[in-house]
Amino acid sequence: MSDRLCRGLLPHGGLRAVFARVGDTARMARVLHGLHPTSAYLFAEALAAGAILGSLQKQNGRVNLQLECDGPLGGLFVDADTAGNVRGYVRRPSVSFPGDPALGARAALGGSGFLSVLRDLGSGQHYRSSVELSAFDLVEDLRRWFAASEQVETGFDLAVVGKEGEPLAEVAALLVQKLPDGDPAALEAARARLAGGALREALGRGAGAQEAIAAVCGDGFDLLADDEIAYRCGCGQARAVAAVSALGLEGVNDVIANEREAVITCEFCRARYVVSEAELRDIARRLEERDAAGSG
Repeated sequence: MSDRLCRGLLPHGGLRAVFARVGDTARMARVLHGLHPTSAYLFAEALAAGAILGSLQKQNGRVNLQLECDGPLGGLFVDADTAGNVRGYVRRPSVSFPGDPALGARAALGGSGFLSVLRDLGSGQHYRSSVELSAFDLVEDLRRWFAASEQVETGFDLAVVGKEGEPLAEVAALLVQKLPDGDPAALEAARARLAGGALREALGRGAGAQEAIAAVCGDGFDLLADDEIAYRCGCGQARAVAAVSALGLEGVNDVIANEREAVITCEFCRARYVVSEAELRDIARRLEERDAAGSG
């Protein structure tokens, strides 16, 4: 099954549900970033969570999920939008603990850290909300973040299910929220099923999005949107040139003198961009003209 972001309503309980499947995306990201098993497991969870968070933003909005910790992982970052596009990176890709992946993930996070979400509010405005890591489990700490930062009662779960030698065979997240006139008992029932492992069980038997939602929320799901989830990056040569320009005139001249070209590697997709000496000299000329105009 392809990676999908499914959104809809359950009118009988006054709930909305969002389901994100990211197994293909997580496996591709594992190869792209050279992730070892524990780093890959945590990044897979974060990609699913990021897709869910992105779906909650206003049209064309973006959201960043950031985890910082003092454990071997160091942290990770996921960027997502409303259309199911995700990208990100892990600070230390080579983390691997044998045995139970969930226990290894806990060990990789260490003993202190925080989880934060930066939301694009539009018109250049952003809002960041954070919680300290307490459970050192992405699911539990995200539940705490929802409780502390959202104005909507929420149920949430993540599941990574391995099959036949593929530890990232199924990766998904499910969010359930009560609408303003929703039934609190319906939400509590969904939360109880999530806590009991209903999402993991559904993925384990190969359930599709609507079947997984039904396993948690009951029947009667009305699908409103079904989008593809994909790992997409917006980098390019123009952004590489802009990054070099940000060094300022002195920094660009230093690169010309010592390196004769600038090599930029995108941390999200590992694409490599070369800014030639001729381009560097053109950047330096434009920066010098700007500085001269500013001083005049």
